Amino acid sequence: MTLPETGAAPEAPAATATGPAAPEARGGFTTTDALLTLMTLIWGINVIVVKAALTVFPPLAFNAFRFTIGAVVIVLVARRLGRGKPVRADWGRLALLGILGNFIYQVAYIEGLDHTKAGNASLIMGTGPIYTAIFSHMRGHERIRGRDAFGIFMSVLGLVSVVVGGGKDVGFEQGLLGDVLILFGTVCWAAYTVGSKPLVDRYGSITATAWTMGIGAVPLVLIGVPGVARMDLGAVPLAGWGAIVYSSLFALVLAFLFWYRGVERLGSTRTATYSNFQPVIVLLIAWPLLHETPTLWQVLGAGGIFSGIYLTRT
Repeated sequence: MTLPETGAAPEAPAATATGPAAPEARGGFTTTDALLTLMTLIWGINVIVVKAALTVFPPLAFNAFRFTIGAVVIVLVARRLGRGKPVRADWGRLALLGILGNFIYQVAYIEGLDHTKAGNASLIMGTGPIYTAIFSHMRGHERIRGRDAFGIFMSVLGLVSVVVGGGKDVGFEQGLLGDVLILFGTVCWAAYTVGSKPLVDRYGSITATAWTMGIGAVPLVLIGVPGVARMDLGAVPLAGWGAIVYSSLFALVLAFLFWYRGVERLGSTRTATYSNFQPVIVLLIAWPLLHETPTLWQVLGAGGIFSGIYLTRT
């Protein structure tokens, strides 16, 4: 899948329609922070949605449906609001990142989630900010201060407290395959995030998201077609199709755009710390709706996650 050209291609990577967005200063609650918080809400709900959808859809077939919709929508958005077509010299890097972050990661995530508990997945994915910080430091994108390192530690420790403190949905009864796949996918996502930073700075979050997702969607759809062909689509309940719509339009398109805006404005590491806020969002949703009162450990864990985000943002 390729993006339609929205105008003459720039002669150099820096020649974009609006230029790179100015980085947002540390401290203070900005629009980007609000969007990243909304992103964690979307992704937190998506874990529950995907787990439910996998009782109806084979994992690869589910991905084929949602990435077909998501890729088409994001390409249309980029055609209208993006900064134009990247120069030829960047196509190889965009393709590599698209395969890494939207094919390899997604296959590992969806298959891993199908073979492990949601709590296990949350714990393993919560280590993502650590790998992101390491990769970003190695690439020279960000200088990790002692305050940042301590903030990441507090965030990961808080997430462990939230998930384990619930006393359920964590265990190894299903074997280690799912956990290993989730860990592998988490490392791939961290590498994808850091590797995308120069392209996001050059072309903006919308264009970078559209190209990497559009490229990664091609193999995802191809490997999912056999699973789709074996399904009785008429037997899929309305809730199943609703899960696909939510997971494509919200968890893919909107959340990816918010994530890349964070990478563009705040940097990879500070954006990654927001991912650990997802279990807190799920906890807050379950409190009034499912009458699941948070335990003391979960409250303390939520405080640790808040502290970690604050430390990296100030």
